[in-house]
Amino acid sequence: MTDNLTSAMAKLNLHSQTLSGATFDARLADEQSGIYKDCKPRQKARQNAADLKEELESDFLTPSSEFSPEWLNRLQRKWDVSTDYTDIFEIAGTQTRTIVRFDRDGLEGRVTGYHEVTVPATSANAKNSTSLLRRPAGRADFVRGAAGFFPFAPGGLEGVEAIAEMESEAQTAEHPRAGGKQSGLDRIINFGAEGGLLEIAPGFSRGLKFEEAKSKEAAEGDEEVEHALQQEESDLHVEPDETASDAGGVKIDDEAELSDEEDIDSLLPVEFPALEPHAPLLAGVQQRKTGREWAHVVDVNKDIPNFRELVPDMAREWPFELDTFQKEAVYHLECGDSVFVAAHTSAGKTVVAEYAISLAAKHMTKAIYTSPIKALSNQKFRDFRTEFDDVGILTGDVQINPEASCLIMTTEILRSMLYRGADLIRDVEFVIFDEVHYVNDLERGVVWEEVIIMLPEHVTLILLSATVPNTYEFASWVGRTKKKDIYVISTAKRPVPLEHYLWGGKQKYKIVDSNKRFLENGWKEADEIISGRDKIKAQKAVEAQAQSQASRGAPQGQGRGRGQAGGRGNIARTGRGGGRTTAAQDKTVWVQLVQHLRKDNLLPACIFVFSKKRCEQNADSLSNQDFSTASEKSLTHMFIEKSLTRLKPEDRTLPQILRLRDLLSRGIAVHHGGLLPIMKEIVEILFAKSLVKVLFATETFAMGLNLPTRTVVFSGFRKHDGKSFRDLLPGEYTQMAGRAGRRGLDTVGYVIIVNPGRDEAPPAGALRRMILGDPTKLRSQFRLTYNMILNLLRVEALKIEEMIKRSFSENATQALLPEHEKQVQLSEASLAKIKREPCDICDIDLAACHDAAIEYEKLTSELHVGLLSSPVGKRLFVPKRLIVYRKEGYRTAGIIVREGVVGGPSPGIQVLEIGKLGSRRHPSDILPFLPGFKHLLQPLPTRSADMALKSYKVPLMDLECVTNTVVKLGGPIWYLNIKKEAIKFADKELSKYCASWTTPVWDEMDWARIKELQVRDILEKRQKQAAIAQSCKCLQCPSFSKHFEMQHDEWQVKENISQLKQLMSDQNLALLPDYEQRIQVLKELGFVDEQSRVQLKGKVACEIHSADELVLTELVLENVLAEYEPEEIVSLLSAFVFQEKTENVPTLTPRLEKGKEAIVKISERVNDFQILHQVIQTSEDSNDFASQPRFGLAEVVYEWAKGMSFNRITDLTDVMEGTIVRTITRLDETCREVKNAAKLVGDPTLYTKMQQAQELIKRDVIFAASLYM
Repeated sequence: MTDNLTSAMAKLNLHSQTLSGATFDARLADEQSGIYKDCKPRQKARQNAADLKEELESDFLTPSSEFSPEWLNRLQRKWDVSTDYTDIFEIAGTQTRTIVRFDRDGLEGRVTGYHEVTVPATSANAKNSTSLLRRPAGRADFVRGAAGFFPFAPGGLEGVEAIAEMESEAQTAEHPRAGGKQSGLDRIINFGAEGGLLEIAPGFSRGLKFEEAKSKEAAEGDEEVEHALQQEESDLHVEPDETASDAGGVKIDDEAELSDEEDIDSLLPVEFPALEPHAPLLAGVQQRKTGREWAHVVDVNKDIPNFRELVPDMAREWPFELDTFQKEAVYHLECGDSVFVAAHTSAGKTVVAEYAISLAAKHMTKAIYTSPIKALSNQKFRDFRTEFDDVGILTGDVQINPEASCLIMTTEILRSMLYRGADLIRDVEFVIFDEVHYVNDLERGVVWEEVIIMLPEHVTLILLSATVPNTYEFASWVGRTKKKDIYVISTAKRPVPLEHYLWGGKQKYKIVDSNKRFLENGWKEADEIISGRDKIKAQKAVEAQAQSQASRGAPQGQGRGRGQAGGRGNIARTGRGGGRTTAAQDKTVWVQLVQHLRKDNLLPACIFVFSKKRCEQNADSLSNQDFSTASEKSLTHMFIEKSLTRLKPEDRTLPQILRLRDLLSRGIAVHHGGLLPIMKEIVEILFAKSLVKVLFATETFAMGLNLPTRTVVFSGFRKHDGKSFRDLLPGEYTQMAGRAGRRGLDTVGYVIIVNPGRDEAPPAGALRRMILGDPTKLRSQFRLTYNMILNLLRVEALKIEEMIKRSFSENATQALLPEHEKQVQLSEASLAKIKREPCDICDIDLAACHDAAIEYEKLTSELHVGLLSSPVGKRLFVPKRLIVYRKEGYRTAGIIVREGVVGGPSPGIQVLEIGKLGSRRHPSDILPFLPGFKHLLQPLPTRSADMALKSYKVPLMDLECVTNTVVKLGGPIWYLNIKKEAIKFADKELSKYCASWTTPVWDEMDWARIKELQVRDILEKRQKQAAIAQSCKCLQCPSFSKHFEMQHDEWQVKENISQLKQLMSDQNLALLPDYEQRIQVLKELGFVDEQSRVQLKGKVACEIHSADELVLTELVLENVLAEYEPEEIVSLLSAFVFQEKTENVPTLTPRLEKGKEAIVKISERVNDFQILHQVIQTSEDSNDFASQPRFGLAEVVYEWAKGMSFNRITDLTDVMEGTIVRTITRLDETCREVKNAAKLVGDPTLYTKMQQAQELIKRDVIFAASLYM
């Protein structure tokens, strides 16, 4: 209240200052009377006319800038506009990203602050681009890449090629050339500098500047050169299907008149043709439309006299003259082409690989040499290290000199590098695939195909293989997949020919000579000796002699008895069936054989035995044989001593090592998967030095290990392939026999087949097939794996369908694509020509009528085939019944001449054909055989002279109508086979029926007797379609037949196009259903989401290659391993890598038992989903942890991780030492993968545990360094 009073007083004070006394009094009086407070309006002053006019104008005539609301509502009109929803989805370009970087300080990397860094919007890096132009990743990931990296774009994918073309256009837009013009050569050469010299070196953004002014002559000279080149270029046609010349993909036509070829060549940059883009990229996409040959077979029988002119500056020289096939390969490599060399064993394929390595070193690029097995990688590393200065090797656990220009690795490592986008791939010019016939390997063949598909465009492929029958087919697949020309180079014969012998008694018998002729006599001789028939013959001769002397009694009886016993004894002593003998029974065979080889100077020999156990037993049978001289014994002893220094003293006395040392000291050795890796290598190196004279080896020894010998012996010609016993395949036999005959040392190689325990020689047919048969074809073993699917789903640019399409299994279908595309184009062109003229009647429902007719005919075919399932239906096809059918598109009739249906792939009935002679289609032949159409049909011939009257099998599919009519015939039905009788019958009876189609003779049979539900259903649908077709208005059109024919032709062309498109579409891919089923499993388990985007689980699974990715990922993410110690974790993980037979059951601790149950439970859950979605699993990738002895080595691994010595852990199991070592080395790989997975998930505890686990198992004899390193 005081506030109010104060403010009122202040106002009063202000007013009192401005008012005079008299006015103040008047105001007070007003307030008292209430007039002042009411504020009544003052009286207005009168306006004059001018002011009034101005006011009216401003109020009513001047346009207002805004409407009053009531006016607006009264005047506003609304127009209906359809809403365009696409506007909503148009998003403005994203802002440039910024990321926060930490400032770190000190050795511990303490965070001291942070700053914001702008990331340019267009930066392509390993995490968002498949381009080769992307920014390189960190140095740590240079060699092996990283899990989150995109792979580089594979060569030969159209979409990828188009992107690459866009990138190169963007690049040229960024750095435009002077002069504005852009021709093919200008992409490489910038003319216009002095004397037409280059100012900028290829690959550099800036270069020399020639400041001095040009002379007039020089300028004119330049113009002339440029003009000449442009002239040339207008005549050139750039073809991606020709070998690119040095002009970066421009092939200059030979016939083009090059007046100054030398001058022009001197202007071209000396670039490496292999690294240039082979012709414009998009041109390749358009070129693909025409079917073309990518593989070219080279004739190696033609000599190359001008080789030195073609390759004047060789990257590598040899002390010997190269063979023709080697020269061809060298020439094509110099031209930058891919080659496929299929050569016999020891023909010298390695020369091609060595040349590629030297060429890469010369070009300062890299060559990768891949081999199927680790042992071969190690051996090659040792060989190449002596030949080249700069060699490195990458295996799962070893990485030596990874920056080298020649890198050796297994195919699996290369696959992993490709999927993980390793930057090293940018520098690779050549990839050499050794032993390509490994593609046939059931389990690992798929890796070869994956790698070939995934390699980027700039890589040149060199495929080395043993001789296979379908080299061309395989090479054309590689060529078409990579869009590269590939040259197929084969050798005609072995450099050292082979002779094949059978061992019988104590002698060898030649059965195939060095010219590959099979010698029957040799086989017969051997057969007589082996079966003991020669003894029986000798016995008979003795008996005959004895009888002639008329002597009787004991000697003869004994003789006969002994003879018979000898004959049967062989069978008796074989013991178990199938001619399998015990080692003791074979002992004499091996002693006799080895003595024979020694006497005939046929050592060293490699004896192939098809079981590890038998290898050892056979070596034992030579316990009292010695093949080494004193000096050889000394060399062997020194080498073994030196090699074993890599092991701990206690490991040097392992039973296996002591045993092998004893054998080696006598020049005998064994080689199989059960040996310790270091002992395998000792045997290989001593064998290569000819210090091992007799080697008992399993099949793996023949797999690529380049260790030739003089003689190869087979301990049998049958082997067990995991399922059953079978004869050796020609490919397997050739691979093993191929080790015989050392080039430069032997003139001929000897192969001896021993057949112990049989009382007859192997069948001649089987031997001929095995020795002289064609080796196994290269076949695709491509299959989808979860790892492959997830790796490809990570990258949008790579589709699984593309991968399947490019696999060797789809080769035949994909090769026909250009042909199909051509047919589609032709069909579409002819479709455009078929245009029915407009017709008021037919336009109403001709299409409906035609569709009903087509459907009716389809159901008719189904009906006649369906009758076979009905007993009543089958009996309706009786002789003498009239039928109507189609033959090659035209309608005709006939009489059934034989009861019932003739079986076979397409069932049919035997018919006497009435139809006309000559087979031209009449327009009415395409009309359905229905009463409503019969008046339009062309009549049958009525004179016997015009009838065919021949017996013929009609497929049920072509049958149109089975009539009610059974014709009358004077004699039996076979009379109709006699031409004269048939003519008489036709003139007398048939002419009556053939007069018209509309008579009741041609009415269809009544199907009421057929009661089968299926058939009744077809009849009902057929009746419906018949009613639609016959009720159409178009039947009243005078030109109905003509219009119907045109409609039918149009339908046929459309049908043809849709079938071709179906063949060309992805839906036709054989593996697509499998892919869809596997995707469902991944969705159910949460590896990918509903849109097939890879989730965390999927990213973890991408890390896992060596084990079952689904089960192991679930194990990691369900945190099962968290509660276990490192040694327990490795013990449990051993179940993922061990898959061999073992009799003994491991004793596990209660904690391990619990872990085992958890793994089995997870694997069963994963399996249930796979069964639910019907995923087909091979025995290799089935994750059956319950029934198989997968945990057989769990105890061994546990004890090893706890520090038990190797000598003691071998007592815990019956598994051979080599297998234990192999399992634990693979386990190390699995531990590394789980460690990476833990890092990805962000689980530091598991990460450190896995690191500890690796350290625990990496010790002693198991991880002893290779002797080859």
